Amino acid sequence: MIAETRHNHPHIDPRRPRHGSRPRTNPPVFVWKPLDDQTSWGLVVARDAGLSDVVLQADDLADPMFLPETAFAPGRYYWAWTSAGDQAEAFEFEIGVDAVTLEVPPAGDWLRRLPMDHPRIYVGPEDLDNLRASREGARAEQWAVLQATAEALLTEDHEIEEPPFLPDRAADYQAFYTTWAPILWSSRRFVKGAELLALAYLASGDRRYARAACERMASISHWDPEGSSYIGHNDEAHMSVIWDGSKAVDWVWDEFTDEERGLVIEQFRRRGEITYEHVHDRGLYGVTDFGSHSGREIIFLALLGMVFHEHIPDATRWLEWLRPVLCGIWPIWATDDGSWAEGPSYGLAYVSIMTMFATALKRGVGVDLYRRPFWLNHARWRRWCFPAYAEWMGFGDHSERWRGTWENNANLVARIDRETGAHEMAHYVREFRREAATLDEPEGRRISPFSAQDYLAEPDDEEIPPPHDEGVLRTFAGAGRAAIRTHMHDPADDIALIFRSSPFGAISHSHASNNDFVLHVAGKCLLMPSGYYAGYGSAHHVHWVWHTKSHNCITLSDAGQIDRSHDSVGAVEHPFEDERVAYFRGTADASYADRARRCRRHVAWLKAHSCFVMIDEFVAVPGIVSALQWNAHSWDEFTVDDEARSFRVEREGSAVSGHFMYHHNAFFSLSEGFDPPPAGARDGRQWRNQHHLRFTPAGLVSARNLGVVLCPAHGGLAPAPVRTERAGNAEVARIGDDLAAVNMGGALNVEGIDSDALAILRLDGHIYEIRDDGLIMR
Repeated sequence: MIAETRHNHPHIDPRRPRHGSRPRTNPPVFVWKPLDDQTSWGLVVARDAGLSDVVLQADDLADPMFLPETAFAPGRYYWAWTSAGDQAEAFEFEIGVDAVTLEVPPAGDWLRRLPMDHPRIYVGPEDLDNLRASREGARAEQWAVLQATAEALLTEDHEIEEPPFLPDRAADYQAFYTTWAPILWSSRRFVKGAELLALAYLASGDRRYARAACERMASISHWDPEGSSYIGHNDEAHMSVIWDGSKAVDWVWDEFTDEERGLVIEQFRRRGEITYEHVHDRGLYGVTDFGSHSGREIIFLALLGMVFHEHIPDATRWLEWLRPVLCGIWPIWATDDGSWAEGPSYGLAYVSIMTMFATALKRGVGVDLYRRPFWLNHARWRRWCFPAYAEWMGFGDHSERWRGTWENNANLVARIDRETGAHEMAHYVREFRREAATLDEPEGRRISPFSAQDYLAEPDDEEIPPPHDEGVLRTFAGAGRAAIRTHMHDPADDIALIFRSSPFGAISHSHASNNDFVLHVAGKCLLMPSGYYAGYGSAHHVHWVWHTKSHNCITLSDAGQIDRSHDSVGAVEHPFEDERVAYFRGTADASYADRARRCRRHVAWLKAHSCFVMIDEFVAVPGIVSALQWNAHSWDEFTVDDEARSFRVEREGSAVSGHFMYHHNAFFSLSEGFDPPPAGARDGRQWRNQHHLRFTPAGLVSARNLGVVLCPAHGGLAPAPVRTERAGNAEVARIGDDLAAVNMGGALNVEGIDSDALAILRLDGHIYEIRDDGLIMR
């Protein structure tokens, strides 16, 4: 039996299908993590645990992954991988009748189905007459924008110099960043310009646009792929060449001179080899490599292979490997529920990039990856967790309100809505486009949001009314998100609490911030994670933003959660909703495992009172004591009432007041600013000062429960009336005629209610208990 190490994190233990799982796409992809000395593998799938009733056997596999070409019949199956005559433990999975059947042919079939001539990405040669005729009809409005963009691009220089080498970021981060950032944006903008010029040529037949695009791609093809833009030195510059470059070359292929075309082919051949070496040979993406940037490079490599396969012998091999990666393993930062572990900003970039491949495969090969459940669920996750009015996204790097971010979010959701055939996101998309028109963008990072794949899609004006959402709570356990939204389609009345407790840990662009939340009240952000993305690995980023102290989380005697760890995981669990209350729990025990056995945050929304009851539960590791500290952050100044154990923060007519359920010794701490502050390498015009509040029950303890009632208010909503008191072993908050009581040790006895639960809620005469298995109505 092959000895394997088990781990809950899918990046440490990437096996799929997981034991006892129910894949929602049929056939599922099979993945396993090999031992260091293995070079060839096999796979067996059977109907019995002994693996004798075999339904699939694959031998001599070059990579530890396999995506069957044919779907399985519904039922229970067992699978195991083999190597050199030895076998790993068998795993069980079930294919349900509701699984989406999505059969992906071999990559060789992709290439045979693509047009022999160019163009072949999104459109074929046979589509050009209709495309050009539609400029006067269905695409007239879009064409006017594209034509104006292309005409402006014609006035620019179509030559680009090879970039300089980067300074040592470890020796001088600011010197590194001030060199690196202009290279990134100028090269990306330059090649994006080539793509838009090539698109304008496709759409019009005007060879002026084609000639300019050819000149741009020939110019950047003089760069040395192993020089200053080598992937191991400056991968952003490397990716700038292949990001939109393959499409641009495809669309103007016949307009290159022979010399230019040879130069371009050689550039993309070597870039492709280097990319494959990086994401396959030096670390196998989806098995041993889960790097954020690699998640872009695999898509660019696939498009490169589709465009240049006749001229690059290795392209077919690249695509055969990418078939299970892109059509089965992807996404590695999400599950089928659609939420994205690295947050809405990074999810926007990476999911948008994946649509480049998904659309190319759908249009050119006839394989529709948009049928996978992830896609529509991703759009729905964005609708719940990223409102158009959001002043702060949170839960990952980048939260600025740049115009391009809002435009690109609208483009992505509209694209998913169209490609999935859902037709339910038009209202959300309009909100984002309307909001985007009010925003600006730093000159240095301004790139046209015009989407070639959307222009080349069939015009689709079908629209249905926005969906009627039942209830106010949605949870997305895959990446650990929850949202309570009271008025989804009315920002003036919406109370939105967006919550994070992620099974993906504190790695990559995620922070040590499980059980964190953002609170919006009537379109204004009142409580938020603190700090700014002043560059990955900058002093502010590492020592403030990554640390738990900068988030709306618990710290323990100033100690935060375990950072940069796959083990520092959280979960959103036990969602419950009825006509009186919505509830969920954030579980972050593992994130504080160096000093806590239990660190959990219970969140209840009391519908009749429009307020939250939030209870933090802490139990220490034996032999360690800590002070539990409740942290919150805002752009606006906090006011506190020490005697009443309350605080308030107000922003432009919206407010939230907090009432702590703790009546023994305790104290508030107020501060502002950052330690260390963000440096000014990036455009920091949105980097406003932030204020910080901490509430600390005095003393070092081995266990503590702490409740707080958060009462939003705005022009149309008065804050809920709250009175707090200590009653025996309970801390009690009276909210109108209802109450919440938190157990401070032993048993609760409040107004005739006896319970050994963590907390109780009495709402309109009904009693609810908060226990380990969630909210239970007595």
